[in-house]
Amino acid sequence: MTNAHNARRARRVAHILTWIRDWDTPPEGLIDLLTDARHWCDRHGEDYARLDRIAHQHDLAETHPVLGREP
Repeated sequence: MTNAHNARRARRVAHILTWIRDWDTPPEGLIDLLTDARHWCDRHGEDYARLDRIAHQHDLAETHPVLGREP
């Protein structure tokens, strides 16, 4: 992934946080959004922790390719 692609992803989250406006600050909004994702996982039988680990590995691979490699 390129820095431009990662920047687009960051803008996407910023857009969501601005669009919903259901909170006082962006960090508060992100906390609520992550909490909502946990609730979604519970209702759909998904393992949030597993998905979060995968997302973390994707982030490492995209921002620090050497760190994100599988052993």
